Amino acid sequence: MKWRKLLVPTTLLVMLAGCAGMNIQAQRPLRPAAGTAWAILPFANNSETPVANARAAALAAALLQSDGQRVLGTLPISSRPQALLGGDWRRDYNRALTAARADGAGYALGGSVDQWSYRAGINAEPEVSLTLWVVDVRSGTVIWSGVGSAHGGSLGRSGTAAVAQRLIHRLLARALH
Repeated sequence: MKWRKLLVPTTLLVMLAGCAGMNIQAQRPLRPAAGTAWAILPFANNSETPVANARAAALAAALLQSDGQRVLGTLPISSRPQALLGGDWRRDYNRALTAARADGAGYALGGSVDQWSYRAGINAEPEVSLTLWVVDVRSGTVIWSGVGSAHGGSLGRSGTAAVAQRLIHRLLARALH
């Protein structure tokens, strides 16, 4: 009889676990030198969601800091109207990398957002896909990269920002640990 009492909750938990998913591909961890300062580069927005790149960059900066990394400067976020019109990502990226060199950062985190949406209808769930890369500021060379996608959430009720936060956290963990 005891097993029957556990059967229904266990079955429900297994079914709900299938509501969320995450896929990550990344290089081996960096093992950055302790105390090395970081800068955040502008993220490219390849999604159809305006300013998703600024949201992802802000999440990444906060997660780096919460992991004990020292992040210099402010986020390189364009004005909202400029961002809505597309702006000039390459120019902004190069300016931010130059500023990171001047500020003495050793590493810079860049990225691109490829999907940031909420699927509508009966299967409504958030979907996020992005790429992160770490740049050696001195040389401007990408020394680590990772890509990931995630959908759903805890009990299928998370928003896109929560799904993105978990995805960025997992990618950064792959980069730094």
